[in-house]
Amino acid sequence: MCNVEEDNSVSVARGKTFLKGSKCVKCDQPGIVVTRIHDSFCKECFRVYVVHKFRSAIGKSKLIRDGEKVLVAFSGGASSAALLHLITDGLSLRAHKKLRFIPTLLHVDEYSVLEGCDYDRFDVQKRVSELMIQTGFEAFITSLEQGLDLENSQSEHAECSRNFKPLYWEASTNVAKLQEPSTDDTTKLKNLMSNLSSLTCKEDFLRNYRNQLIVAMARKLNFDKILTAECSSRLSVRILSDIAQGRGSQVSFDTGFSDSRNDVMFIRPIRDLTSKEVIMYNNMFDVSSIFVPTFTTKAVTGASIERLTESFVTGLQADFPSTTSNIVRTSEKLSQSTQVDHVKCTFCKSLLDTNVGAASALNAILFSKKLSRSGRLCEQNNVSAETGEDLESSTASDNLMESTISQLCFGCRNMIQDFGGDPNTLP
Repeated sequence: MCNVEEDNSVSVARGKTFLKGSKCVKCDQPGIVVTRIHDSFCKECFRVYVVHKFRSAIGKSKLIRDGEKVLVAFSGGASSAALLHLITDGLSLRAHKKLRFIPTLLHVDEYSVLEGCDYDRFDVQKRVSELMIQTGFEAFITSLEQGLDLENSQSEHAECSRNFKPLYWEASTNVAKLQEPSTDDTTKLKNLMSNLSSLTCKEDFLRNYRNQLIVAMARKLNFDKILTAECSSRLSVRILSDIAQGRGSQVSFDTGFSDSRNDVMFIRPIRDLTSKEVIMYNNMFDVSSIFVPTFTTKAVTGASIERLTESFVTGLQADFPSTTSNIVRTSEKLSQSTQVDHVKCTFCKSLLDTNVGAASALNAILFSKKLSRSGRLCEQNNVSAETGEDLESSTASDNLMESTISQLCFGCRNMIQDFGGDPNTLP
């Protein structure tokens, strides 16, 4: 809740914060919504404020050309719904200066890894489809299973088009869907997630896995730019959790306005808005969104690093409203890596940060793991001598895992270091 002067009173109704007796900071109309400590806006000025942040972010970057087709990642949540509404409004006839790009929507269905959650897959997909249909834009729905074989997913556009079919609950629509995932693919994905050691690893894996799937779909559909809906509140949490998970060298890519690690660029046009401003905007202008649970929806505060970081940041934000903006501005000062060899991690596509000196912390960790593995192999050899078991398959699997890990950045190594499944199942 915002802090206000003692002679003013604050009330909350329908998710909005009202400051009684105050005037809009832009005009003389009564203020009806408070974004920060003393920033009170009327409804129209608040709309102008949000639209200006969105459009100025796109305009200053000069990354999107006039008439360019862009792919918009739409999850159905509050932030992506706000982004879609801003795009739709900017392309309407009533817009003062119309946006010049042509959007296409993409929704990734994650039900297969969240099946334990209490929500209906058919109902969620139907509601997401309805929201996308209302915009009139071309839209597609895919599933996480499609990313199990990204090399085949990067086929020609003609091949891709043959795999699209209309949604089965809407006979005539501009929304298309990839072929339903097979039961085998769903089982493979579930087993893959279950073999990750912790909730933190699962969250990190899913985020990078989803990004690479979206990139593959963008290549299929011939897009060079992808718009995502991360706000500053979400990015500030990611900054701290990335650093805690050994991804400090990737912060500028993960949280910057643009991410150019892939040949398809990610752009975050509402990066300057807080989650509070997004929710206020949706409430004031009746923007519909859908709640889709995640791994940590009902988990305790310390269930994962990201969940704990989110609790820490939101707690600070409640008492110090500049917390998220300060974290994001600080991250902007971090320079991107300028390695000459340009060798990239095979999973997250970041530049490898493991080419370090012999007296580094990373090599010390690797040496410790090597000693630990040697001791474990001796124990297994003793057991095999007593029981007559063959350890060749186990050794081959360990060698394959070592080969796989050598192609990963430090953050991705931490993610799969305790992977309990067959390394061949990793995408």
